[in-house]
Amino acid sequence: MKIIKILDASHIDYVKNLIEDLEFHDGKKTALGLAQKVKLNKQALVEGDKYQELVSYINDILTKDLTLKTRYLPKAFSAPVINKYEVGENYGRHFDTSHMNTGSGSIRNDFSFTLMLSSKSDYEGGELKIETGSFTHEVKLDFGDLVIYPCSYIHSVLNITKGNRVAYVGWIASHIQDQSAFEIINAYEDMRQALTKYNLSEEDELSLSFVQNKLQHLVSK
Repeated sequence: MKIIKILDASHIDYVKNLIEDLEFHDGKKTALGLAQKVKLNKQALVEGDKYQELVSYINDILTKDLTLKTRYLPKAFSAPVINKYEVGENYGRHFDTSHMNTGSGSIRNDFSFTLMLSSKSDYEGGELKIETGSFTHEVKLDFGDLVIYPCSYIHSVLNITKGNRVAYVGWIASHIQDQSAFEIINAYEDMRQALTKYNLSEEDELSLSFVQNKLQHLVSK
């Protein structure tokens, strides 16, 4: 699990204006299987120019983000959903499907992410609860924060007690499909970032990039 800041102040102002024009319906309409029993929220209608503009805008930011590129090696982003939680609404314990149908077939979902489109001051409750084996994390996100974690983790959204919580939820098909390989890529990236505080020569920078490229080739499919 990792939390990164995806949207800056200029992004947030633009996104806020688009959110105001979205229409929402009962989230159960798109829930499958057991999720229908535990999903209590609203979901943005995909029809409409504002929805398409918002999805296109955020997708462009996601595909260019260096943290996602270097640590998660995205192969494809699946179609997102934009959820809204009001007082008394929540999403009980569930896990995300391993594959998702698209217009041209299906893709494997390796990582799930939630990008918060509400400020912390806009709502109370609504923490994202992620179960990572023997540990449980309750994550309270601010506008522009993105948390990413494996799709296999059971997770839930706790009850909203005040205000509204809007979030952009999506999934990544990654070139990395082995947990050990993912850990190696992330350990390397941690080391590379630590070395940036030193005055590295161009030759050193080239060597680091060379090793990174080799690692990505070795662990990806």
